[in-house]
Amino acid sequence: MSSSNNKVIIELLYDDYETRIYTFENVSANSYEIKNKILAINENANNEYENFYKTFVSPYGDKVTKIESCKVVEIEEEVIYSG
Repeated sequence: MSSSNNKVIIELLYDDYETRIYTFENVSANSYEIKNKILAINENANNEYENFYKTFVSPYGDKVTKIESCKVVEIEEEVIYSG
């Protein structure tokens, strides 16, 4: 019996040049959609993602500048022995 789990790991860059890493578990692993969403968030056209920028702040209260990096991790597990 096998199981799979996907997670997305993003690194956020803040105005004070601090960075933080966030991990989101059980995410659809469609890399194309994830890439497009990150590009849209970083562009923030018409302040569409204003709440994102207000929610994620550095320990000193500075706002996010952009999503610096992203990694999609797909974990597939297979049970090879179940005694």
